[in-house]
Order: sequence, then C-alpha cells, then structure tokens
Amino acid sequence: MHAVRRFMKVAILRADWLTAGRARAYCEIFGLFGWATFLLMLLLPWWKTGWNAQPRFGDFISFWAASDQVLNGHVVAVYNTTKHHIAELAAFPKMSFGNFAFFYPPTFLLTCTPLALLPYGVSASLWLGTASVAYVSALRRILPWRWALIPILAFPGFVIDFTNGQNGLLTAALLGWSMMLMRQRPFVAGLCLGCLVIKPQLLVAAPVILLCTRQWRTIAGGIVSGGGLIVASWIAFGTVAWSGFFRMGHSARVTFEMGYVSFWKMQSVFTAVRLLHGNVSLAYVLQTTTTVFVFFLVGWLSWRMNLKNGNGSFAGDCAPEIALMIAALPFCTPFLLDYDLACLAFPMAWLFIQGRSTEWLPGEKIILFLAYIYLLGARLFGMATLVCPTPFIASALLLAIARRMAPAECAHAISGFKYAIRERSIFVRKRQVSVSGEKA
Repeated sequence: MHAVRRFMKVAILRADWLTAGRARAYCEIFGLFGWATFLLMLLLPWWKTGWNAQPRFGDFISFWAASDQVLNGHVVAVYNTTKHHIAELAAFPKMSFGNFAFFYPPTFLLTCTPLALLPYGVSASLWLGTASVAYVSALRRILPWRWALIPILAFPGFVIDFTNGQNGLLTAALLGWSMMLMRQRPFVAGLCLGCLVIKPQLLVAAPVILLCTRQWRTIAGGIVSGGGLIVASWIAFGTVAWSGFFRMGHSARVTFEMGYVSFWKMQSVFTAVRLLHGNVSLAYVLQTTTTVFVFFLVGWLSWRMNLKNGNGSFAGDCAPEIALMIAALPFCTPFLLDYDLACLAFPMAWLFIQGRSTEWLPGEKIILFLAYIYLLGARLFGMATLVCPTPFIASALLLAIARRMAPAECAHAISGFKYAIRERSIFVRKRQVSVSGEKA
C-alpha cells in the first residue's frame, strides 16, 4: 500500500518524470504520428482510385457543395439532404464517402458562400490555411516562446480538424481571440464570440459566464456581431433558408440519436452513454444533469472571481472566465465531435501559463499531458472499448482550472474528501477486526 501511495504521489500528482525536455519529445512524437496519419489518409485512397476521384479533406465537400448550390440559385436545396448529396456527387461522381449533410444554420452558409468561386482543392487549402493562421496566431499570443510552436502544430485537435477539413479551427480561433482580447478590448472580444452563431452549440455557456462576470461590453459586442450575421443571412437568403434549416432539425436529431454519425466519433456525455448501449432517454437525462451542474459550477466560479476582483491574480493577459467557458464546452452540448475540441488548446495553454509562472499544483502536469494526447486515439479507443474518454479527461481539465480560480474553496473540498476517505477506511478496518473477533 505504501508503494502505491508513493507511486500516486510521485508519478501522478507531482509527475516529476514529465520534465520540459520529455514533454517536448512527446509532442514531437505524437505530432509526427498525427501528421503521418494525415498524409496517409490524404494519399492512400487517391492512389487507388485516382487523385480527382475522391474529395480531399473529407467534410469540406459539404461546405463547397453548399456554396455551389447557393451560387447557382438553389438555396433551399442546401437543406435537402438528397439534393445536397447530388451536388456533392456532381463535383466528385466517384465519391464513396457517403452523404455529408449540411446541418449548419444560414449564418454559416453565409460564410461558405464564396467557397465554390474557386476550384475545390484551392478553396479547401485557403479555408484550412486561413483558419490555421488565425488559430496558431492566437495560441502564439499566449505561448510566445519559439519552442512552443511544435506543441501547437502537433496538438492532435489541430491535426484532426485539418484532416477532416472541418470548421473546428475557425471556431477555436474565435474562442481563442476572445480569450486574448477580453481584458484590453472587451467589445472586440464580444464580436469574436458573437461570430460563433455559425455554430451556436458552442455558445451555450457564454451567457452564464458573461452575466455572472458583468461583462456588459462583451455582451454588447456579441449581440452586434451575432445579430448582424443573422440579419445578413436573412437578407442574403431570405426566410426560405431559415425555414429549411429548422425543418431539417428533425432529420439532424434522428441522425444524431440513432448513431448515423458514429458514436465513437463524438465526444459528449450523451454519446458516452449511447456507446455503452444506454437508451436515448437515459442519455438525454445524464447529458442535461451534467450540463446543469457545469452551469452552476462555472457560474459560481465566475461570480466569485468578479466579486473578489480576482482577474489580476492570474499570470498572463488571458481572460480566465473564457478559459473556463471553453473547458466547459464538452459538457454543454450533446452534439460534439472530436474536431470541435481543437479549442481545448486554449484552456490548456492558460493552465500551463499559471503552472509555469507560479508553481505546479498536484495533478496539473498529468492532466495537461492526458488532455494533450488523448484526442489522437479517441475515435479508435471509443470504437474498440465502447468507452468515450472525453467526459473523464475534460472534467479533470475543468476541475484543474476551477482549482486555480477558487484555490481556498477547492482546498477545503479536497480536505473534506480526504477526511471522508480516511474515515471510511478506518470504519472498514474496525468492521474487519470485529468480524474476525466474532469468528474467533
């Protein structure tokens, strides 16, 4: 037992073995593996069927086909899964990846509209290149050291989104820049957050945190940009696009609930329950319970920080409440895929800055290590074991940030937990002694 306790203390809580040199080496190894996998996925299918037979960057074909439909005057057809798939096949007649439906609101359709003005390959490269620059530059503002570029580019969330041709880097960049700008330019930070109406499920926790911290200028910026995008999409496409989007809600819900998008690709509490063969009702109950609990937690932490004016007690210029909001995202929506979690790099970077500037708290190093590497194998792990690791690892990251924001309260809670465990072990030992005495 003593050896187990020592192992927990040295290897897990203190993680003395995880030095800066080893951490960089692990980043290089995982980055090399991730980008090698990306190149293999990019080249292997087209080596068999021809370079132009299959769309590169998978999901991007849905965005490009939607743009093509809009530019040809078929806005309503974007929200018809059959007609949208026909548009995809028109670009790649031999496509064998299945139907990539367009489940996004017209605000995102407005963003996608120019894409089909360019050939598919050029458009995809510009889309991913622009989003990557915005994402990396935001992280470089938090981690300005030269050596930090390797962990940023090797982060599995970055690699996965790039491989899938998705919008996770764009939404993560908006979240990251709002975290960077909240202190100096709160209205501009709000403009960044408001732009997330292109993927509104990522904004679920924002009202709770912004209201609890009384960030009125940020809220105003969000209303301006979010409302502006909604109005602009209505002017551009009319009511037919919005009515088509809402009509498609049932189809999207069935696709999600029945696992037509494989559950092992998704990373929410809902899909963790469905992977374990729980029914839809149980999955919704657990998802809702978790979401409400997380709302109370982040709301209380944000209110407490605002009450004590604790913004100046943290290292760096980032807004800790936005780091908290991003860390809470895996619990706030049932519809969450692994490429959406590229945004977790920002709360991880914030936690790293706190540990590097002051001292590492017990468990922080190993939490950052696991949060960094697990996305690379999350799909395979879920497919092989029917267990989704995201709720467990994301909860550890969220609680680590909560401990930084409320150290005294968390210390009392940890002490109480330790006391309860100690009392329980004493009770068990006394019970064993009494039972053995009765037998004797």
